[in-house]
Formats: sequence, structure tokens, C-alpha cells
Amino acid sequence: MKIFSIHKSSTLIIFCISCLLSGCAKTIFFWGDYEDSLYERYVENDPQQAYLKLNRTIVEGESQKQKIAPGIYADYGFILFQRGDTSGAIQYFLKEKQQYPESTALMNKLISKIEAKQKGDKSSVESKIVLDGATK
Repeated sequence: MKIFSIHKSSTLIIFCISCLLSGCAKTIFFWGDYEDSLYERYVENDPQQAYLKLNRTIVEGESQKQKIAPGIYADYGFILFQRGDTSGAIQYFLKEKQQYPESTALMNKLISKIEAKQKGDKSSVESKIVLDGATK
């Protein structure tokens, strides 16, 4: 009977220690201020703060050589696009695609839309120049 109670208590102790140690385990991804950036953008409607928090998350994660969480590069790229930085947006969409190949279809679609828009803007400027030249 005593052997059973010793075995039971040692099992409980091992279980408690493993629970404590699992709480100290390193996370797989670096999330940084990502959740706060979403709150800033969608609840507080402050895209500047969202931009700053995402930027800080990426810089901190990369400087600590941690794996940036899925979607952060893409989200940052989207913010850059909204700010008019299309080359920066493409760069971060490519980073997302490289880090997470399962995002390839979406990232390719976003990149192609940006490139098409850029070509469309150039062709509309060129056509305007041609039209302006033809009317004079």
C-alpha cells in the first residue's frame, strides 16, 4: 500500500514539474506587437500606429533571429501598399511567400495586381501624353 502512495505522489510531482516547464517553452513564432497593431488599425482606426507596431515587430523578431509569425510580412506589405510604397509592399509580399510557401497563391495575386496597376498607371500617362500630343 505504501508503494502505491509513493508512486502516486511521484507521478503528481513529475506532472507538476512538466507543466511548469512547458510554460517556459520557447514559442515557435515571434508575434511581437502584431495583436496590438490589428487593434490600432481596426478598432482605433490609427494606421500610423499599426505601421509603427508592425515595423517594430519585424525589426525585433529579425534582430533576435526569430521566425516572424505567419501573416505579419503580408500585413506589413499591405500597409506599405496603402501608404503608396509599392516596391516595399512587393518586397514584404515576397518575404511572406518565401517564409510561408502556402501563401504563394495569395502573394502572387497581390504582386500581380500591384504590377498591373503600375503598368496601367504608366500606360495611362503614356496615352495621355500621346493624346495631348495629337490634340495640339
